Amino acid sequence: MRDQLLALEELAKSDLAWRQTDVQIAEVDAHLAATRSDVDRIRELLDRERQQLGDAQRARQTSVEEVAAIDEKSTRSKRRQEVARNNREMEAMSREIEVLKREREERTAEAARLEEVVATVQKQLAAHEEDFKGLTEMLAKEESDAEAQRAELLARKESFQVARRELTSKVQPKILQIYQVVLNRRGTAVADCRDGICRGCYMATPPQLYNVMLRAEKLIQCPNCQRVLLPPNLSR
Repeated sequence: MRDQLLALEELAKSDLAWRQTDVQIAEVDAHLAATRSDVDRIRELLDRERQQLGDAQRARQTSVEEVAAIDEKSTRSKRRQEVARNNREMEAMSREIEVLKREREERTAEAARLEEVVATVQKQLAAHEEDFKGLTEMLAKEESDAEAQRAELLARKESFQVARRELTSKVQPKILQIYQVVLNRRGTAVADCRDGICRGCYMATPPQLYNVMLRAEKLIQCPNCQRVLLPPNLSR
C-alpha cells in the first residue's frame, strides 16, 4: 500500500501544479482584460472630449456670426438715424443702436468665454491623446507578452497531463476512483496527517485509526473530509 500512497502523493502534487497553472492563466487573462478596460475607458473619454470640443467650436462660431450680424444691423440703424425725419425717429434709432450695442457686448463676451473653453479642451485633449497613445502601446506589448505567457502555461499544462497519465497508471483503479471522487468534491484528495490531525480539514482523527494510518498498510480516509491520509515521512 505504501507504493500506492506514494503514487497518490505525487499525483496530488501534479494536480495541484495543474490547477495553479490554470490560476496563472486566469491571472494573465484578468490583467489583460483590465488593461483593455482602461484603454476603452480612455477611448470613451477622448470621444467625449472631442464631442465637447466640437460643440464648443460650433458655439463659438455661432457667437462670432451673431456679432457680425449685430454689426450689420448697427450699421443699418446708424444710416437710418442719419436720415431720420424727426426727433421721434432719431430717438427710436438711438434706442435700437443702444440695444444692439449691449447685445454685441454680450455676444462678444460669450465668444471670448467659448474661446477659452476651446483652448482648455484642446489642451486636455492633447494630453489625453498622448496618454492614450502610451496606453495603447503598453496594451500591444502586454498582449504580446500575454500570448507568450499563455503559450508557455498551456505547454506546462500539457506536460502535467502527460505526467498525470503516467502517475495514474501506477494507481489501482479502485483507489484512483476514490481519489477522483474526493478531488472533485474537495479540490484536494490527499492530506498529511501529523499528531493525529488531518491537515486537510484540521480535525482530529480517532487514535486507533491514526495508528493504522501510520503503518501505511491500508488506505485510510479522514472521517471528516474523506481525504486520503498520508503518514509523516511516507517516502522513508
